[in-house]
Amino acid sequence: MQVLNPLAIKLNEQLRDAVPAVFSLLSELGKRIYLPKGILSQTAEANTKAHRFNATRAIALDFSLDAGDMMHLPVSRVLVPELSLENIYSYAPVLGQQTLRETWKTHLLNENPSLAEKTFSLPIVTNGMTHGFSLLAELFVDPGDTLILPDKIWGNYRLIFQTKAGADLQTYPFFNAMSGFNTHGFRETLANATDGKLLVLLNFPHNPTGYAITRTEAQQIVDAIVACADTGCSILVIIDDAYAGLWYDVAVMHESLFGLLVGCHPNVVPVKIDGATKEEYAWGLRVAFMTFGIGETPMQPLEQKLSGLIRANTSGASQTSQTLILEAMKAPGYAEQKQRNYETLKVRALKAKAVASDAKYAELWEVYPSHAGYFICLNLKSANAEIVRERLLTEHGTGTIALGETELRIAYSCLDASDIETVFAAIARVIKAL
Repeated sequence: MQVLNPLAIKLNEQLRDAVPAVFSLLSELGKRIYLPKGILSQTAEANTKAHRFNATRAIALDFSLDAGDMMHLPVSRVLVPELSLENIYSYAPVLGQQTLRETWKTHLLNENPSLAEKTFSLPIVTNGMTHGFSLLAELFVDPGDTLILPDKIWGNYRLIFQTKAGADLQTYPFFNAMSGFNTHGFRETLANATDGKLLVLLNFPHNPTGYAITRTEAQQIVDAIVACADTGCSILVIIDDAYAGLWYDVAVMHESLFGLLVGCHPNVVPVKIDGATKEEYAWGLRVAFMTFGIGETPMQPLEQKLSGLIRANTSGASQTSQTLILEAMKAPGYAEQKQRNYETLKVRALKAKAVASDAKYAELWEVYPSHAGYFICLNLKSANAEIVRERLLTEHGTGTIALGETELRIAYSCLDASDIETVFAAIARVIKAL
């Protein structure tokens, strides 16, 4: 057994006193991790006190033209001429740029009315959403811990939580007989869990189906979690909000489930993972956010532990990427440009839903309910999804994603509305030819 560092012991004690549920959820690594008082802290101190010379930063300065500009290559500088050298080439803080974190918190408040008057943390910047999930797996998952999630999921969950962290995945059917979210199955799975510690992962708008929950379904989900927490179980609820904001149906809830979960029970720790990836149409910039449903003071020791994990992993997200997101969010025309993209995607979503649901295809597939996001998903009635996928590629030059034996996912987000009918007609032709 590894002896705990005194700094880790102190953070554990602070968490145990401030938020016992968080401490009870920590993995063994989560209990061991801490941020050393080393180079980062000494550099931070020097940044405020070294008024003559600062020989702490692992960067290079150029004194030939100015008093200590950052050394850089002009061939890359000309590509981003409007940004300062510091905001391009410097290291970002481990938890992300402070102003960007504050701006994203304001964004969350604006987009999620249920968060009004709620206490939640300042978002932490991660190097894409996958990094955020990986941090949670490291901080909270020990081999054999139970993670509850539906049978239809983004495949990377299995790699992160099961293959890497060793979690025991327990699933329930995503849809009920009425093609709504299976709240009954979700509640039963929680009720049948006997562990004193549970992890729950929920994803709306849903990948791969595009399903979004109603407010009634949302409240039923929260009630099921609270009922489980009432038994004394500590529950980490991970909310994957990759496609937040991309709702196209007025009948579904147009905000995150996170707002309803914050403060719902002392044993429930909600954490929201979202980001610029989809919301800001900036996939390759790899800027995402992790926000906990706990207050600033109890969040401090948790931030120290996360800082230690990030320091030992990526050391932080790209400074340039964070700057680009922040400056874009402050720019004139930002809201109008986002709305224009949203309207374009909405047209495609409604078109894909109408075409896929045409009665002429009823004998070939069932269309899973789709209200949001990037995708629509077909449940093929007689054909194998992988065979259909391969034939679509080789015979029609059309790419789709096969999920399991019968499910085929189509990303209308990357199809022009005028091409949607052609794509579904090709799928139909392939199935009929089999």
